[in-house]
Amino acid sequence: MRQIEIKKRANGSGCAAYLGKGRSKPWGAKITIGKDINGKNIYHFIDTFETELETLVCLENYHKNPTPLYIKEDKYNRIKTFPKIPYPLVSVENPEKSILEKVQKENYTFKQLFEKFKEAKMLTKEEAQLEKKYHIRPSNKPFGRNYCRGMTTAFHNSKELYDKVYKELRASDFNKFIKESQKGTSAQRQMVNLYMNLDKFALEEDLIDKGYAQYITAVTNDKKQVNKPQGREPEKEKVFTYEQIDYLWNFEAKSDGLQKQRKQDREIFIRDFWLMLLYCGCRADELLSVYTANVFLDKNYFVGGLKTEAGINRTIPIHPAVKHLFEKYYNPQNEFLFTQPNGNRIDYDYYLYHYQHNFYNLHPFISDHTSHDCRHTLRTELENLNIKQVIINSIIGHSNDNVGQDIYTHIPLIEKQEAINMVTYKKRKNLYIIAANQ
Repeated sequence: MRQIEIKKRANGSGCAAYLGKGRSKPWGAKITIGKDINGKNIYHFIDTFETELETLVCLENYHKNPTPLYIKEDKYNRIKTFPKIPYPLVSVENPEKSILEKVQKENYTFKQLFEKFKEAKMLTKEEAQLEKKYHIRPSNKPFGRNYCRGMTTAFHNSKELYDKVYKELRASDFNKFIKESQKGTSAQRQMVNLYMNLDKFALEEDLIDKGYAQYITAVTNDKKQVNKPQGREPEKEKVFTYEQIDYLWNFEAKSDGLQKQRKQDREIFIRDFWLMLLYCGCRADELLSVYTANVFLDKNYFVGGLKTEAGINRTIPIHPAVKHLFEKYYNPQNEFLFTQPNGNRIDYDYYLYHYQHNFYNLHPFISDHTSHDCRHTLRTELENLNIKQVIINSIIGHSNDNVGQDIYTHIPLIEKQEAINMVTYKKRKNLYIIAANQ
């Protein structure tokens, strides 16, 4: 006889069935797994129990946890290896096939899940080429070409996980694998990014009930320096000294030998490109992606920006000191401001390999910098000039700490131009300042 009042369970979620007198365990936990050809429910008994309350606890744990089901109390250990079968009713036509497909889906291996994730979220080869050429990608694909490449590399570095059932992987498994992989920090972070994205995708598809990648703690702080240019230390982002900026203005190309003129032209391009970055604060890829139609030389500004919501399609003033450089590369016949000899856009990979590759060895005085340091240099200079933070962020493309500022503050172009025109990179201490809080 019941000692407590129990509400009716939801349809399809199973029930505690009384099996009759004369049994040591008269209560059975059963679930509905489908219907037969006559429309009659098909049940499967999980296990039997001494009391109705134990049976109901079993059902609740069964629906909350993935398989294999691990329950601490010894009395429930007998159901820990029971294969989880979906409780919603399946189609009458072929219930066995639907159940099998659901079970197979829930038992995806790491490799199978990645293939599904790749199909749903990552760029195809054709889409990657489209992004490389025009810097656009499908709206339903959240990841860019380089990010997809990093996740693919992380997948190839995770071969030992390929055949593991994904829902059975825990944070300890990921941590152990990353520690034993002996990869550098960058590769380890790529792996963590991949695992977190796989967790998110699996949760969206209801393949797991909980993600464990967020608890990974195995990433080391040791960086492997692979193919590091001589004299360059990329561990910290630095700002240019005024002597180094003067060096760029008084630049002399030093390439010689075969194809001397071509090599010197590439040196000059780096000089021009870095000076433009120093006075506009863009990311390198942002400036390389500027459309010619978005450059307004008569009004001294251009429209560009990538990556963040605050930075996309922002209005960026052109400093008078580098306006002649914008005019130099501006060609209304070209789709993009910077183009290769064949007319294609200079993407970031092409820029690194064909232009910046030999630059450091030829110019050791500025060899400890990257193009991204130009961005930090301008930000530091604007802060030293006591420019308002919201104006700096609107130029650089950073979001404001105050959400209300992002929503309600619109900075007119004239204010941005007045701020950027104050930058001279002169008459200040020549210190090697580490960019703060970047």
